[in-house]
Amino acid sequence: MRPEKNLRTEQVHIDEASSKATSTIQWFAEEKNKKGNATHPITHNNRLSVHICGKNGFAAIARDIAEAKESIDLVCWGFDPGMELVRDGPIWPRAKTYGDLLIAAGRRGVRVRLLVWYSVSGGAIQKHMPGHTHGKNPWHIARSDLEVQQMSAQHSMDRIREHARNNRHKKEWNISGDKLAAMAREEYCYNWYRAAFAGRLEGIRIRTRDGDSSSIGNALELETRKPDASERALFTLGGTHHQKPILIDFAYNKGKKAVAYVMGLNSLTDYWDSPEHFVENPLREQGAAKTKQEHAEGVDGRFDFETLKPYRDYACRIEGGRALIPVHENFEGAWERAAGATSAKSYVCGTPPSALLRKAGSGDSTVQIVRTQPEENDFTIKEIYFNATRVAAAGTGYLYMENQYFQYQDWAEHLLAVRKNVIAGWNRNAAKIGKSKEDLPIMHVFVVIPAPEKAQMVPRTYDTLATLGQQDGMTGQVKMIDRANKDAKIQQAASKQFVGDAADRRASVPNLVTEVVVSAANKIDKPTALLLEDLYGLKVCVAVLNSCEFNQARRQWRYREIYIHSKLLLVDDGFFTLGSANLNQRSMAVDSEINLATNDPRHATELRKRVWSQLATNKNNGGNATPKEIAETFKEWVKLMKKNRERQKAPPTDPADKQMEGFIVSLDDSRSSTIRFG
Repeated sequence: MRPEKNLRTEQVHIDEASSKATSTIQWFAEEKNKKGNATHPITHNNRLSVHICGKNGFAAIARDIAEAKESIDLVCWGFDPGMELVRDGPIWPRAKTYGDLLIAAGRRGVRVRLLVWYSVSGGAIQKHMPGHTHGKNPWHIARSDLEVQQMSAQHSMDRIREHARNNRHKKEWNISGDKLAAMAREEYCYNWYRAAFAGRLEGIRIRTRDGDSSSIGNALELETRKPDASERALFTLGGTHHQKPILIDFAYNKGKKAVAYVMGLNSLTDYWDSPEHFVENPLREQGAAKTKQEHAEGVDGRFDFETLKPYRDYACRIEGGRALIPVHENFEGAWERAAGATSAKSYVCGTPPSALLRKAGSGDSTVQIVRTQPEENDFTIKEIYFNATRVAAAGTGYLYMENQYFQYQDWAEHLLAVRKNVIAGWNRNAAKIGKSKEDLPIMHVFVVIPAPEKAQMVPRTYDTLATLGQQDGMTGQVKMIDRANKDAKIQQAASKQFVGDAADRRASVPNLVTEVVVSAANKIDKPTALLLEDLYGLKVCVAVLNSCEFNQARRQWRYREIYIHSKLLLVDDGFFTLGSANLNQRSMAVDSEINLATNDPRHATELRKRVWSQLATNKNNGGNATPKEIAETFKEWVKLMKKNRERQKAPPTDPADKQMEGFIVSLDDSRSSTIRFG
């Protein structure tokens, strides 16, 4: 059998008596680690810590920034100077802001470089740089050098309070503290960006970068499933830089204090949340006014405020180690391109800090930094995802995925193809080792996603889920497709009663846009649960996350979606990858992304237990991940998902009857769309 692309071949000897063999697992993109040409080195001397949600991740980042001695390099999809990384109190500023932390670093002699994605064609939908892309009508503009030197969030708040006191006789200034805080925040962010771009913030340099339409177009040509015309235009004209790594003190003291973050967390205030995912949390929101608004409007116990939802994501901190070298190279290359460098050649660090080259010790982890970077023809994140899935599919354990955009049908087809080969091999050889078809090892796949962010994302999500036979949760799209197919049959039958061009025209009336989406859905096999298990040896469950809270005033339970912004793939307690990459065509081929991948079983096991305990309670965390425990955990997850959904819909005979256990709920999306944006 011809080996798959990018996979190494290995000669394995099988013991004739036991019919067993020992081999090694290829988790990483090993061909990118070739001696003399290691574009993506596999490094072994890294100390890792994984933070779940912004409260923990941003707090660690704040500490490292406050302790920085020489350099801070940040790559952001969006940056909010007014965001508080650590929070205490209901009204802004609840603590030092991100902008203040960087100002303080610059003033003590640290070189701060901030690289942010910004598209001149972004328009009104691009609101990821408060004070620059929006919020540009401050009540006061800092003009003098003294005002710039005095800049801080608290100074902005104090100044507007003083102004309001001095003008309280005027109606326009007789306003609440929340509104004053919002005005102070806008003034601060506007002036922060204005000063940063003018080079007036000591030690701070800022650059922006946009997607490269030509490179994106070339990358899309390599994709198996080509986007349609509207999607292609959206990708090539609206490609983004979605990376968000942070690198601190890379070269200081030979790298002895170097630290980096690879993560999915955006440096925007709405991405801050705690792992408890409270329905309502003044620390998560921008202030008490918004909390009061959602409380007042949540009469039916449910919410749709996208920017106020609980958010879930991850950050991995890398302390020292060779993995920081490719993080540094990623930044330097992007920084130079943002300045106008025309070469797409990768930047190479010629003389890495010596402390990063130390020998691996106890507690260190093996890491590979992988990317999507169309300008450099780098698509190693896709390679890692497909390779890890191949390894998982060849085993008997589990695959856990938590992802914002579950919209990559190619991945689902890859999983089925590998499993089909595994089952075929089992059927050929089971009898030789005294096994029957009933002994077939089952692979369990746990998928946690949000409801698609926009209705236009429903079709791609439906197609990916349908490939795995999980389309029933997309109730609106299922009904739309069934209705379209029924109408087509009626129309086809009616057309047979007539002859001639007029009848042909009547038969071609169906909307072409609808036809494309429906036709694509009709071509998917959509295996049933029985067929999925029999043909592929697979069991798949798909969950969304909701939080719940009892409102004493209204005597009712309130439920709210937890928005999954996560990008986590975890396999068999032996491997995980996390970072900025979603499971969609954008992240695999279009937008720049950066992920960390590790095969450290200590971190993988600990992460699985933490995550599953949070989402499905301690009793459903998978235990020691034996095949029996994973099978039992899967069964309990499915039961709990359905039970939590039923609790939400049930009449409140007893308040306790409606309290959820954990966060997992079965998917139920009533929307449909004939417009397809992946």
